[in-house]
Amino acid sequence: MFVRGHLTRQGGVDPRALTFAVIDLETTGLHPNRGSRVCELGIVRMRGDGVVLDEYSTLVNPGLRITNDEFHEITNADVKHAPTFKDIAGDVLAYLGDAIVAGHNLDFHEKFLVAEFGRLGVTLQNVPGLCTLVTARIQLDRWGYKLDNVANLITGEWPSALHSALGDARTLAATLAKLIGSAPQPLAWRGPAPAPLPSLPRTGIVAPRAAGLRKGSEGWLATLTARLPQMAYPPPPRSDGSRDYRTLLAHALSDGRIVSDEAAQLATLAARAGLTQSTARQVHEEFLTAARARAEADGVVSSAELKELQRAARELAASHLISDLEQAAAANRARSTGPLKSWRILPVGESASITEVVDFAVEHGAKVAVNITKTVRLVVNDGARDDHPQLAKAHAAGIDVVPPDQARKILENEVAKLRHGLFANPAGEVLAGQLAAEQAAATRPARPEWYESWRPRELTPAEYHATFVQRRNGWKDWDDEDDSGHREIRITIPASTQRAQPARMPAAKQNGGCLSAVILIGGLLVGVAELVRQVVT
Repeated sequence: MFVRGHLTRQGGVDPRALTFAVIDLETTGLHPNRGSRVCELGIVRMRGDGVVLDEYSTLVNPGLRITNDEFHEITNADVKHAPTFKDIAGDVLAYLGDAIVAGHNLDFHEKFLVAEFGRLGVTLQNVPGLCTLVTARIQLDRWGYKLDNVANLITGEWPSALHSALGDARTLAATLAKLIGSAPQPLAWRGPAPAPLPSLPRTGIVAPRAAGLRKGSEGWLATLTARLPQMAYPPPPRSDGSRDYRTLLAHALSDGRIVSDEAAQLATLAARAGLTQSTARQVHEEFLTAARARAEADGVVSSAELKELQRAARELAASHLISDLEQAAAANRARSTGPLKSWRILPVGESASITEVVDFAVEHGAKVAVNITKTVRLVVNDGARDDHPQLAKAHAAGIDVVPPDQARKILENEVAKLRHGLFANPAGEVLAGQLAAEQAAATRPARPEWYESWRPRELTPAEYHATFVQRRNGWKDWDDEDDSGHREIRITIPASTQRAQPARMPAAKQNGGCLSAVILIGGLLVGVAELVRQVVT
């Protein structure tokens, strides 16, 4: 199916402008020729410079019982309502076409794709392929080449949804982009150019899995949404699944918060509804908009209703839909707790200048008086005669009477003084900025840690074969783990430790020789067992 190309230091096509289809599969076993099937598929289409163009992900109903769910956490219940590979074959071809298909251990992905498409009578040939496992081994000299180890080395991040098809595809896409864009020596693509693939009817049916859920700082639903594919042309949600998702969402938010079990149930219904990132956000926003409409139906949003809306908005990551309500509530709070909360001002006159000053004062917590009382601290006068009754009372009570422009300055100074607080120190702020600038200028950009693993020169095909195919360095290949978690451990005992037996020996010494051999073999077995125990633990 695939014609292998390579990312090499020897020159070729600049990969930054090429399109890659980064793929990952989760399967029911290791051997498609023995009946194992694909149960989840994820694809990230990206340019080599790291720009993500599209994503695709879905659970796949394999048509058989899943017995290895401990490795990928996909259960028979999860795939019960998922499309079959036949249902998604046309979409998969469209996402893989006109791109270089990249996978970590591409051989594993190839044999399953060949088997799945073969069941449909489709034969794929001459598809450009890149195995990032081979690339990592050729370019990097390190211990362990599993995807999570290589990704952490190059990107500095651990996968957030390991052993989910889309999660691993995203991890590999980010790693590949960083490798292409930041390698110590430029890497070029040497291999076939992207080409179209045969087409099949597209259904658009998806059942994306939101794996690796966690609450985080933004809540369960934010993680759930982020784990779904960001499809350029998302299919509409299935109506029955969307209805069930909304129903459960209302139940989960009835107490104002979502817990882990509720998030897991919502993720199950999101898959059944075929939700993607954009359609999930749409469902969440429509849900909150409907709740707001119910709160506003009587013309007043009470403080209790606002609190409910705020809690739901935080969970749904849709606070922008009630921001005007929150601003109005904040303005009300500012009027009662603002820096001018102890001030009462009395306007004398109705000019635009007086209105502007009064609005500023009220915005910062002041109260407006209608008569002279002992609590009035300032009278704003715009042209009224001194014999005006209010002004006469103000003068008699010793209350300041000032024009609008002077009143505005007095109020602004009061606001500024209270906002700065007791320890305001402009000189200290300037000094802190100067020190930060000096430290930034003295800090040199650090050399990426993964550069230390960069081979002085890339391995030749013969060197790669000797090191990784023939498995002569048994301990070095401690990363031989398949997608189901099974690892093959090969221990090679150096030839110098194996003692050759004499061709012939007297019968009297043969018994002693046999006993010595038994002791030697027993000692070796104990030593090997202890060594394996230390490595495993």
